[in-house]
Amino acid sequence: MKMTQLTFRDLLDWAVAHEEGTDTVRAIRYIPARLGMLDHDIATLPADMRFFETSVAGQGYALVSRARNMKSNGRRADSRIRSALRRFLQSKSLLPRPTPAHRQRYTQLMALIEAEEGVPGSGALWNTGRHRSLTILRARANCAPEALNQTEIDRIGREISAEDRKSLRKTVAVVNELKGVSNTLPAIREFLPETDLMPPAGSARARRIDWDGLPAPFRASFEALADACLADSEDLADRMLARIEAGEDPEVVAAEADIRALQEGREVGKPTAARNGYRQAVTWLVRAWEDSGRDTRDLEDVRELFTLETVKAAISQQLKRSDAGADLKAGLDSTTLKTRLTRLITLARHGFEDAGLTAVITLLKTKHYDAPRTKRKASKSCAVIMEVDRIAGKLRQCPELASVWANAPTRITETAQRALDDAVRSEKAAREVTALRLFAGAAAYALQMSRPLRTTCLRHTRIASSGEVHANLLRTSPNERLLTFRFAPWEIKNTAWVNVDVVGADAEILRAWLDQGRPRLIELQGLDPDNIYLFPGGALPSQDEGDPVVLPRGSYSPSAFLELWRDASEELGEHETPHRMRHV
Repeated sequence: MKMTQLTFRDLLDWAVAHEEGTDTVRAIRYIPARLGMLDHDIATLPADMRFFETSVAGQGYALVSRARNMKSNGRRADSRIRSALRRFLQSKSLLPRPTPAHRQRYTQLMALIEAEEGVPGSGALWNTGRHRSLTILRARANCAPEALNQTEIDRIGREISAEDRKSLRKTVAVVNELKGVSNTLPAIREFLPETDLMPPAGSARARRIDWDGLPAPFRASFEALADACLADSEDLADRMLARIEAGEDPEVVAAEADIRALQEGREVGKPTAARNGYRQAVTWLVRAWEDSGRDTRDLEDVRELFTLETVKAAISQQLKRSDAGADLKAGLDSTTLKTRLTRLITLARHGFEDAGLTAVITLLKTKHYDAPRTKRKASKSCAVIMEVDRIAGKLRQCPELASVWANAPTRITETAQRALDDAVRSEKAAREVTALRLFAGAAAYALQMSRPLRTTCLRHTRIASSGEVHANLLRTSPNERLLTFRFAPWEIKNTAWVNVDVVGADAEILRAWLDQGRPRLIELQGLDPDNIYLFPGGALPSQDEGDPVVLPRGSYSPSAFLELWRDASEELGEHETPHRMRHV
């Protein structure tokens, strides 16, 4: 007999029947609202730990709460739900009962490590706080540390969010490193697993293809194909002249040139990014080729991949993988398939100059992506929701959210200032860095809410010039309440320079960051005092062939900047990426 899927409605009924706390019951009732759903939709939400950790925890605090400290209040609610859900599943024999002895073993190991911690340079075995890396295992492992194995690590990894999976990977590295101090600290041996552990299995994304490992002739054929796609008008003229010199009929070549002249120009502004996109699309086909049982070592020319069979196989794999992956968008909800096929069409049309091949791939795109999406949009029951519609839905559900976002820079700044004051009083440099990063997040919100920018522009905003690299911040008097940032066309995918004016409270936040927070963060992190970026870091910005200048090292990396933004968003109780904030 097939077991019925338990839902959060079952959890709510159980919590009421077992007289769980009022706050716990309320937190469970609020789950649909936090996800932008109706109350009765609680019966459609699966009551399992993985769904809770990946789809509920950390989401929608601002939609159901007006608490001043949204982050702490929301995390308490998540903790209550998590504990109740765990007890509920244990009562149904779907999770093992807790074993206090296991938890005690982790506590003993953590105490042993903590006793050997010290500040950097003190000669201690570990820096202060290293023992806290094991907290996730103490909370989630079903066995003692010495009994840990790969099966248990993978189980934990499947039940947690991508963010927590990063922490688990670090924890696994810490556990493996403990063997290296077993001679210095013999007492730790009784807590060590028998074998080294591997990081938990990650995303359901497709396996990586080693591009450099593919045959050299194949890679050379791709580069020639990409060069043809990226050719400008001067390159095309040279190619046509070469065809005439090779013996082709000049009138035929001239007629083709006239047709091209009448067509809309397609100058590529970011050739490096375009080439990388073409390579990703071809790699997509290579994976399908290899999965069909063929050997990639036999590939000699990129044209071998452009067959109906291979493209259809790649499409089928993409849709199946996306629909089956718990951490991936459904195939038709994602734009990945559209992007891959669009790039293949570009390669066929402008690289191979093969009208027949272009038509075939275009028809495949229509059949497997465009037409199904059109049908879904026509059906209200399963319509594809655009990001702007999703955000509008949140605002209809909770109009107060508009005020939260409008006042986000000020609210985050106030929290950052309180944290900074506490850190200074405690003389804890690490806590001060954390508070200053929150201050940086407030400054990022102040700029982004003044005029929406591409995330890359926001991350690479410069307050000073360096050689040929111009400054985005225009010079102003110290008492001026207006700050103006100016961005060049090559930075913003535009044909004209764009000015961004920051005024009022947002300008005051940015000036405080420039005058106080930013210099202190540079000092604490040992960064270059001459760093030119509004948000100083240590990364080297990626360069594109179409960029007229080369940006120097010293910015945030993409992942680090998104983490900074997410930390700031937590103070609001509602997270939207910098890119999506443009819709707000």
